[in-house]
Amino acid sequence: MRGQIIDAIFARMQTDPDIFFLTADMGINLVEKFGETYPERYANVGIAEQNLIGISSGLANLGFRPFAYTISNFLIHRCFEQIRNDICMHNYPITLLGTSTGFDNAPLGPTHHIVDEWGALKSIPGIDIYCPSSVAYAASLLDKIEQAGRPAYVRIPKGGHTEPSSVEDMVKIAGENADMLLVSYGNPAQVCLEAQRRDPRLSVLIINRLHPLDDGSLIEALTPHRQILVVEDHFPLTGLYGSLCEFAARHPLNGRIKSAAPKNYAFDVGTTPEYFYKKFGIDVHSILKLAGN
Repeated sequence: MRGQIIDAIFARMQTDPDIFFLTADMGINLVEKFGETYPERYANVGIAEQNLIGISSGLANLGFRPFAYTISNFLIHRCFEQIRNDICMHNYPITLLGTSTGFDNAPLGPTHHIVDEWGALKSIPGIDIYCPSSVAYAASLLDKIEQAGRPAYVRIPKGGHTEPSSVEDMVKIAGENADMLLVSYGNPAQVCLEAQRRDPRLSVLIINRLHPLDDGSLIEALTPHRQILVVEDHFPLTGLYGSLCEFAARHPLNGRIKSAAPKNYAFDVGTTPEYFYKKFGIDVHSILKLAGN
């Protein structure tokens, strides 16, 4: 999915002279083509993520549309003040590209587990937040971002998932009955799809644009279900579970909302995302067990 987004930006630079690509010393064997082909619209600021935001903001002030790329936790947490003050307060059309999500960097420990970043970011008014769940949606993202023309954060999971093939912000795959709905995004969405393959009674709602949510589409998707289980690789209070609970306070639903997600930081060593999925109950077996209650 990362490659789809990077390639789309690179291709668009040929016809759009306003696009400027920046990185904080990330993307070896992926971003070199920007510097080779468009050296006047490419910058590697080094391991200095706050400078990445400040320089992007200056470029936006000059009329460019910057895309700033680095690891998600460094991009958001280290730069929160700069994102708020330099980007969002000015409504600059800067796109933050964060590689890795959730437990993608599993063996690197809790400092590199990205389970709390977009929930912090959504508290800032005026920013769109995306998390593609498939290569099809990832490939369509550039058009959506450019049409919106405002600050955006793209939370890019590792992987090249082909399903669902939809380019819509919200995709529902209906099950055989209206009892349980699994709601997810990013890599955990694939776990939900596998759960549905094992139990066709389950319905799955995949949300590719996490913030702001479309109230009308959500009402239509959620209303038929008695139970709604939000599966995510992010703390639930500030994640999608929190967003849907707030939504339910404004639009009373028929269903009860539950959460399957990490609740705290993990200091034990796990070498794969699946280790932490199992630990926090967001693996297929755990989801099927929760869905059966």
